Amino acid sequence: MKARPLIILVIVCMWFTDAIAQDYKKTAEQQFMHYTNLIIKKDFRKAADFIIEDFYTLIPREQMITAMETIFNMPEFDYQIDSARVLEVGEARLIDSAHFLKLQYSNILRMKFGTDSTQTDSALAENEFLTLTLQSKFGEPNVTYNKATGYYTIRSIKDVIAKSQNLNEWKFIVMEEDKMPFLKKIVPKELLE
Repeated sequence: MKARPLIILVIVCMWFTDAIAQDYKKTAEQQFMHYTNLIIKKDFRKAADFIIEDFYTLIPREQMITAMETIFNMPEFDYQIDSARVLEVGEARLIDSAHFLKLQYSNILRMKFGTDSTQTDSALAENEFLTLTLQSKFGEPNVTYNKATGYYTIRSIKDVIAKSQNLNEWKFIVMEEDKMPFLKKIVPKELLE
């Protein structure tokens, strides 16, 4: 008869552990979407609060905010992000007294370069080159160019590293090839593989 209470205790513990796991994943997902929405709204100062703090040992916070404002507010470059969604949230791992997890997200980018809408041979060659460049980075089926509007539409899928001290407050860094030298300095090696 003592086995029954023990089985019930084990089931309750398993349920409780699973509920906690789902809770931190949901928290990380919600905070990442909040961060993404701040970027979409071009509120870079608040978005900077969601970047892994270690990144600021390499690039000062104010310099990062200025760079984001400069890039996203260039008059010859129109950049819009929408349809952001988290595709997958991995399990948290405790590494060097901090919790890390990987998540993957997708979004749609719409970009237009320059304001000249004339279709000269030079402009057509530039558009073709840019299309090929974007296709090599994001994959051919993920990039389209609308000649009528001059916008490139890109479906982007990216991996993100999230870090938390307490499983409640998450900070993020997007894994991009051009950031690898920085990532190798601030992200545990086993997460970059």
